Amino acid sequence: MPVGQALEMMPAAPAPNLAGMMQMVLEKGLTQENAAAFGELVKVFERMEDRRLERAAEQAFNQAFVLMQAEIPTVQATKPVFDKQGGIKYKIADFEDIDEQARPILQRHGFTVSFSEGETHQAGKITKVCWLRHVGGWKQSNPYTVRIGSGPPGATESQADGSAHSYAKRGALCDALNIIIGHQDEDARGEGGLITPEQAASSRKRVLDTASDEKAFLKFADAATYAAIPAAKYAILDEKLRTREDTRAKGRTA
Repeated sequence: MPVGQALEMMPAAPAPNLAGMMQMVLEKGLTQENAAAFGELVKVFERMEDRRLERAAEQAFNQAFVLMQAEIPTVQATKPVFDKQGGIKYKIADFEDIDEQARPILQRHGFTVSFSEGETHQAGKITKVCWLRHVGGWKQSNPYTVRIGSGPPGATESQADGSAHSYAKRGALCDALNIIIGHQDEDARGEGGLITPEQAASSRKRVLDTASDEKAFLKFADAATYAAIPAAKYAILDEKLRTREDTRAKGRTA
C-alpha cells in the first residue's frame, strides 16, 4: 500500500480537549498557579471560538454571494450625458439606476451596502469605499478612486464634486457586486456619432500617458484612428483609461 494512502487511512490525532483540561484544573483547586493556567486556557478557548465563528460567518457570506451573483443583471446605460452643444456624448447607468436594480437582490440574500470616505493620497481625487455586509456577520470592502473633474457642462465646483462622489460610489458598487454595464452600442450608433475632436485628442494623450498599447486600444474601440472612435464606445473606453490611470497612480505612491 502506498505510504500516502496508508497515512490517509490512519486516524487523526485527537484534538486537545480544552474543556477537559479546564475541568482538571478546577478539580485540583484554584491555587495561584492553577488560576494562572486556567486563565490561559480560557483565553485559548475564546480565541478558538472567535475563529470558529469568524470562519462560519465568512462561509455564509461566500455561499450567499455566489447565489446572489446568479441574479445580478447587466445594467443598461440609459441616462444621456450631454456635450456643451447639447448633443448626446454617450449614455451611462447612474448610481441610482444600479442601486434600484441591485438592492432587492441584495436584501433577498441577506446583504446590505454602505459607503464611507476612503483615504486619498493625491490632490484632485476622491475615494469611496463600498462596504458589503452580510446578515451572518462578515463584511467586505471595495475602494474606488476617481478624479474630481469639471463635472457636466456649466456645473459649479460643488456640482462637480457631487458628480465625482456619485461616480466613485457607482464604481465601488459595480466592482463590489461584479456588475456589468451594458452601453447599448446599437442605439448610440443610430444617433450618428463619433467622439468629438477634443475627446479624440484627450483619449490619445491618456493612452500615451498611461503607456497603453495604442493598437490594442483602437482595436477595442472598433476604430482605425482616434477621431473615428464611435461615441457609443467612449464611456467604456473612458472607464478603462480611468482604471489604468488609477493603477499607475497607486504604483507611484506605493
